[in-house]
Amino acid sequence: MSAEFAVEVSALSKQFPGVRALDEASLQIRPGEVHGLVGENGAGKSTLIKILAGAQAADSGTIRIDGEVVDITNEADAAAFGLRFIHQDVALVQRLTVTENVFLGRPLPTWGPFVSRRRAEAETREVLRDFVDVDPAAQLSSLSVAERWMVGIARACAGDARLVVMDEPTVALADAEVERVFAAVERLRSRGIAVLFVSHRLGEILHLAESVTVMKDGRTVGRHEIAELDRAKLVAAIIGREAGDADALEEPAAPHDDVLLEVDGLCGGPLRDISFSVRAGEILGIGGLVGSGRTSLMMNIFGHLRPTAGVIRVAGHEVSFRSPADAIKAGFALIPEERRSQGLLAQRSVRENIVLTHLRDFRRTARLPSPSRASENERTLAEIARLRIATTGPDQRISTLSGGNQQKALLSRWLVGRETKLLLLDEPTKGVDVGAKTEILRLVSQLASEGVAVIVASSDLEEVSAIAHRVIVLREGRLVGELHRPVSEADILHLCYETTPEHVEAAAGAES
Repeated sequence: MSAEFAVEVSALSKQFPGVRALDEASLQIRPGEVHGLVGENGAGKSTLIKILAGAQAADSGTIRIDGEVVDITNEADAAAFGLRFIHQDVALVQRLTVTENVFLGRPLPTWGPFVSRRRAEAETREVLRDFVDVDPAAQLSSLSVAERWMVGIARACAGDARLVVMDEPTVALADAEVERVFAAVERLRSRGIAVLFVSHRLGEILHLAESVTVMKDGRTVGRHEIAELDRAKLVAAIIGREAGDADALEEPAAPHDDVLLEVDGLCGGPLRDISFSVRAGEILGIGGLVGSGRTSLMMNIFGHLRPTAGVIRVAGHEVSFRSPADAIKAGFALIPEERRSQGLLAQRSVRENIVLTHLRDFRRTARLPSPSRASENERTLAEIARLRIATTGPDQRISTLSGGNQQKALLSRWLVGRETKLLLLDEPTKGVDVGAKTEILRLVSQLASEGVAVIVASSDLEEVSAIAHRVIVLREGRLVGELHRPVSEADILHLCYETTPEHVEAAAGAES
């Protein structure tokens, strides 16, 4: 058998109740090649990766490694064959130290009959050296989201590997950290290790990969050499048609005159003296790098955190939310950055997740507090149709949905009950494919046109600039600038890095 490919998947199929997740899918990756894997949410990418990792069993099909047919029945098998994985939700243990996480699944170094913590921490520093500068003795939960991601990436890249699978590895990272990931990919390539790079950020695929596989509805619909593609052709391959005017976002409707939210001198956590206002029907973007305070600002407004100073006013009246429940009563809604840990009840159904915050609206009668399942199902089905959530029905467990469909369900939670006045979106399209991203952003614009005030924070600055009326930029917890439409990604970055267009032009001239 030819060993042209380091890993080759042929006719792989997987059926779940009511869903055919994989339908004779194929994948070929050469040794030392960076290969992209793209497709809309629900295309089957995650299922294919889980089968390679031994987390799920295929119904049919074959997997070959260096030309030999192999049977991967568990994660130990995958590790023995040299397959390493960095999943969307990094498989690390929050209550353990960085060192203990790095050594998960392999023996700690010893000194005689005892574990040598000193040697373990020294080896951990070496593993992390090119990725992130953190204390190996620190508890993982004390690290930022970005730092935890870098620890997970470093751990997966350590030791002998034949293939490293990176599933959305840059989604929570700042530009500087993304460059470290790119450098790690190049090091793996130079060592002859294959990399399967899964990302909805098509620019990363076009920049890093030598070839790409496109999946749709559980099938492999194409394998292309990157040299033959540009962004437009890759988008067309993913969605099955050329991207046209229907995919472009319309100009947002003009906001109302009345101010809905005022934030004056807000302090708390990293935030220092933040002041701004949002009008009804306005989309306010928040720009800033990871660690700038974007998420802290959202959490302070929504009542998850209590400000140490400053005033928040809603429609001219000062408020002090003791908890998110108070914010919800005031008509506020939040979609958090970490949807799985902070937004979803993973083991509950789509219906239960959608109606969660509005259970009172589905009581049988005002005097009888028991819920009406028929009423809940009716509204859930309406939201499934409106947001085009790919699901077998209201009773499907939400953890079995793709990331984009989970995000749509989370958004629909705030659309089924009482009127939402302010919608807070933290990374609303994180891990969402190009088609679903456009749908979500178009829905956000529609809500704003109906008078809902929206605050959106995203590391995708092109996304922020596309839909926002205004953008405020945070740097190290302070508000450093405000930009009015039209806004470009470059405009936001200049404020993030405290540069000007003149600085950039001068630097470019110096390099040339």
